[in-house]
Amino acid sequence: MMKTYSTEHANIANWLRTQIADGCCRVVLCQRVGAENQHVREWSIAPELDVDGLAEEINGRICEEARVLRGPTVYLLFGFKPSSYDYFDRKIVRMEGIGASPDTLLGETEQPDPRGIVSQMMRHNEASVRISLGQTLAIVEHYKGILAERDARIAALEEKLAQIGELQHELVSMQHERNLEMVREKRVERKHAFVRDKLDMLTPVLMSKVLGTGTPKGQGSIFGEELLRQFLKSLAPEQYTAISNALNPEQNVTLHTIFEGYSARETVRQKAAADAESSAEPSEGAANGAAHTPEYETNGAPPTGQEPAKEEKK
Repeated sequence: MMKTYSTEHANIANWLRTQIADGCCRVVLCQRVGAENQHVREWSIAPELDVDGLAEEINGRICEEARVLRGPTVYLLFGFKPSSYDYFDRKIVRMEGIGASPDTLLGETEQPDPRGIVSQMMRHNEASVRISLGQTLAIVEHYKGILAERDARIAALEEKLAQIGELQHELVSMQHERNLEMVREKRVERKHAFVRDKLDMLTPVLMSKVLGTGTPKGQGSIFGEELLRQFLKSLAPEQYTAISNALNPEQNVTLHTIFEGYSARETVRQKAAADAESSAEPSEGAANGAAHTPEYETNGAPPTGQEPAKEEKK
C-alpha cells in the first residue's frame, strides 16, 4: 500500500535530498522569534539516510510546536557542510497555529481535552488581566493628570490668597490712618466750636479795650450806637437783674462791660450838657437858674432816664 504525505512533508524531503546531493552533513532547525533565531534541534544527514523519515520527523516537530504556539510561527532549516561555520542553504517554513487557523471563526481555540481547557483558561485569564491592568493604568494616568491640575490650581490660589492678604493689610492700615485723621479733624472742630462758643461774647470786650487804648478808661468807639444807648437807658434795675439771670457767665461779662461803658459815657454826656446850659444863660436870668442849681449839685447828675430838653433835641 502506498503511503501519502502532506505538502509540507514533501517540500522538506525534497530540500533534504538537495542538501545531501550538495555534500551537506547536518541540518539545523531554528525558530524565528523577533530578530533572533532560537535553536530547536540538529540532525546529521548522509547519502544512505532515510530522507522521508527525517522529513516526517522534522515536520512533526514543527507541527507540535505550532499547535501550542499562538499565531503564525516561522521556522528555518539550515544546511551545513563539513568544517564550515556558515550555513550552505536554508529553507523557511511558516506554520499557522491552531488558534490562528483560517478555518476557525471564533478566534483561537483549543483541543477538547484537559490540556486544551487549562490552556484556554490561562489564555482567558491573561486577557482579563491585560484588560484590567490596561483600564487601571488608564484610570491611574487620568487621576494623575487631575491631581497635577489640582496642584497647579492650588498653587495659583495660594499665590492669589497671599496677594489678597497683603492688599487687605494695606487697606486696614489705610483705614486706620483715615480713622485717626477723622478723629483729629473732629478734635479740631470741637476746639474751634469751643473757641467760638466761649470767645464770641468776649471778643467785643477785648476789641473795645484794644480800640480804646488812647482814652483814659479804655472806652472805644464801638459803643457809639444811639439805639443801644437808648435801650440801656430804658432798662429798669429789675429788668437788668432778670436779663442777667437768663444769661451764661460769658454773656453776663459782655453785658456788664457794655452796660458799664454806656453808663460812664452817659454820665459824661449829662455833665457836659449841664455845663453848656449853665454857661449859655443870660446874666439876668442867673437868679432864676440859681434857684434850681442846688438840686443838681446835690444829686451830682440828672435822675436816671431823664435828660435836659436841649439834649433831647440833639
